[in-house]
Amino acid sequence: MNTSPVRLILIGFFLLSAAGVSVASSQEWEENAQFGVEIGGSIDLSAQVFQPTNYQPFMILTSDALPAPVLLDLAKKRVFLLKTNALKKDGSFLKTDGVPKGKDAGSYAVKGGVTSFKVKGKSVSMIIRQTLVGETARSIILAHSPDYELRMNAYSPKKSAISFLKSYKKKTEVVVMFATWCSTCKIVLPRVLRIFGDGDNPLIHVRYIGIAMGGNEPAAELERYGHDYPAVIVYQNGKEIDRIVGDPPGAIEDAIVNILK
Repeated sequence: MNTSPVRLILIGFFLLSAAGVSVASSQEWEENAQFGVEIGGSIDLSAQVFQPTNYQPFMILTSDALPAPVLLDLAKKRVFLLKTNALKKDGSFLKTDGVPKGKDAGSYAVKGGVTSFKVKGKSVSMIIRQTLVGETARSIILAHSPDYELRMNAYSPKKSAISFLKSYKKKTEVVVMFATWCSTCKIVLPRVLRIFGDGDNPLIHVRYIGIAMGGNEPAAELERYGHDYPAVIVYQNGKEIDRIVGDPPGAIEDAIVNILK
């Protein structure tokens, strides 16, 4: 069983404290996409949950649906509203001057893996999701991460690419490596799910393989396919012909078609 991100933060924090390690004035934060966020009872696709790269016991939640970013103090179990200019955001990373201070907005509660609180009358739920590890069915991915289904349905792949995939005549295996805690995967994987769902072809067999936090499992698949994620790896006649790693420039369906041509 994977250790929860909150527990990892607390363990790291006490290890650093015991070692007498001082915290630099500039604090870096990285997104952890293992959290699903609901605001006002609806899934919020704009939400991002950030954790300190030095394992201090804090989290920052940003969302277009909230009036301000939110800091969660995991040691005090308190919520604080931050000023937007206290954060320097760059995609899945943040920088702050130390741990930013904000206005106390009350406490939060944790029950069954759900952290809940209110911000200016809006209910907020942060749901920690168990990591999917190993070969996983498309239906299980969508059930595990409802926001993936929303992102998938919102994506419109090019009709020409879908037509190409549907009519493709060569037997092909596609291996999709992903991690449910990966911020880039939450963008790329829903698109891939939509592309191969719309371009369904019995000659193209697609396998989805989830990677554990830490990147060590599933060991056999990682040894065979490598440690790239997200990655779309294309095989024909038992040999890899090419792969797409990360979020490629341009439409990912074009990149898939270009490999198959």
